[in-house]
Amino acid sequence: MSRRIDHCDLQVQLTAGSNEWQLVTGLSEAEWTGFAPAGCGVDQGRIIAFPADATSAFLDPDAPDQRWRLIDADSEPLFEFLGYVDDRRPRKRGWIVLGISTTPELLGAWAELQPATTD
Repeated sequence: MSRRIDHCDLQVQLTAGSNEWQLVTGLSEAEWTGFAPAGCGVDQGRIIAFPADATSAFLDPDAPDQRWRLIDADSEPLFEFLGYVDDRRPRKRGWIVLGISTTPELLGAWAELQPATTD
């Protein structure tokens, strides 16, 4: 099932297991593409979003997997996952794709969309 939220902030966990999070950028039109079919190269779908600032060093596609989360306007976590910046298939110029490596935690009020289609 695909889900989306209009505006949120992307944060990265600074130290594994800690409660220290660093703001990376604001995002608009963030969409989780839903659980991916087996063998597609991404375990648990992707986050596709338009970043307010795509120049952060945290958005390095060569960096190892990191713990990410999306935060709403009230600073409440919406979504948390282990993942990576995926530069192989950007869908739209200027947008970022985050690959998800483990089952994500859906923590907040995402808008339900139709089931994700395979592209």
